[in-house]
Amino acid sequence: MTPQARVGVVGGGILGTVLSLRLAQAGHRVTLLERGPNLGGLAGSMDFGGHTVDRFYHVITPADHQMIGLAEEVGLGDQLRFAPVGVGFYVDDRLYDLNGLADFARFPPLSPLGRLRLAWFVAQCQLRPRYDRLEHIPLERWLRRHCGTAVTDRIWRPLLDSRFEGRHSELPATYLWARTRRMSGARRGRERREEMGHIVGGHQRLIDALAARAVDTGVDVQTGAAVEGLEMEDGTVTGVRLDGEHLPFDLTIATLQPPALRFLLPERLHGLLEAYPRRYLGVVCVLLKTRASVLPYYSLNICEPTPITTVVETSHVVGTEHTDGLRLVYLPRYCDPDAPEQTEDDRAVFERFVGMLERVSPTFRREDVVDWTVQRSRLVEPVHPVDAEPRVAPVWPGVPGLGLASATQIYPRLLNGDSVVDMAERVAGEAIERLAAYVPVRTAA
Repeated sequence: MTPQARVGVVGGGILGTVLSLRLAQAGHRVTLLERGPNLGGLAGSMDFGGHTVDRFYHVITPADHQMIGLAEEVGLGDQLRFAPVGVGFYVDDRLYDLNGLADFARFPPLSPLGRLRLAWFVAQCQLRPRYDRLEHIPLERWLRRHCGTAVTDRIWRPLLDSRFEGRHSELPATYLWARTRRMSGARRGRERREEMGHIVGGHQRLIDALAARAVDTGVDVQTGAAVEGLEMEDGTVTGVRLDGEHLPFDLTIATLQPPALRFLLPERLHGLLEAYPRRYLGVVCVLLKTRASVLPYYSLNICEPTPITTVVETSHVVGTEHTDGLRLVYLPRYCDPDAPEQTEDDRAVFERFVGMLERVSPTFRREDVVDWTVQRSRLVEPVHPVDAEPRVAPVWPGVPGLGLASATQIYPRLLNGDSVVDMAERVAGEAIERLAAYVPVRTAA
């Protein structure tokens, strides 16, 4: 039998929680350390005027096999719900449906040739199994080659501008390749309509079930545990510093984003951060609770200058039973961590974001807003520039006793629950293999 190793996992999001469970199931003594009061991270829930809701919006597609399998494993398979959803475009101050082949064939903002070129682009993304060559092609150049100038300037550039603060020239073609392939997994049936799903109770319910399973398996889950740094001896990471004391581990795996990781690593290890992207996007999101639906779509693509990135009405997927019939509408703006919106007065953010909603939604009325809040996160998504090397930082950076696993290493997949779980499973397998050679000091002596 493999001797038990002491493993510390820093960060209690989905990645850290799944990783802890798998390592404990392999027979190791695992401690999961989370700075916040609850597990979940960005996937967690919050109290919103007496209703428990996702802090940020999340869905599961029918092709998210890792998330679906995990839900079934912890007894939540019968709590999965899927529903057909609508997708819209806002172009030239008008709303257009884009729900299936019929809508696509008559999409007015594009000419017949433009629609054909866009269809060709989507098809070749779905049929291309590898992304290697795309890493070295700037995204906009690739779009113009396959979609043409009209489609790129009419559709893609406005969407990319609002998603990346007008700075997307550094993106590789892999970004839209990965996005198109993921969304193709949400389309089912003859009409190829999108279906989205959720777990009743949200991602938080899955995280709580995973945490309960982990505790039953022997994981020591500690919330409110602000790790102060790594401890090292003779070039080996020997654990972490918590509340001024050394908490020893044979293997420490940090699941923090690199900007936060900088405060954890000893100065002598700061060189490890050179392997990570330099730019990250955060998000500022106005969440509304409304009496009536604001749009017939789950999400809206805005192809006009806009203070928000999109409109997401999650009630089209998650229903309204848990909110007493009220609708949930998310108005996010993806922005740089130091963008003015990150520190701006909540009321000013609300007024500007809701002002855009009034413009795009012919049925929205401010008097229908029952409650609202502004949620922020400075670190959500890494931006991988074209031709940057290495493309992905190593999980095992060559420092004995240390593993580094975060959302930056999910590339080229998009950051979502399924890709995070997939990475957690992969890192767990590699860690278990490494620990198979572990020999306790008492045995060696």
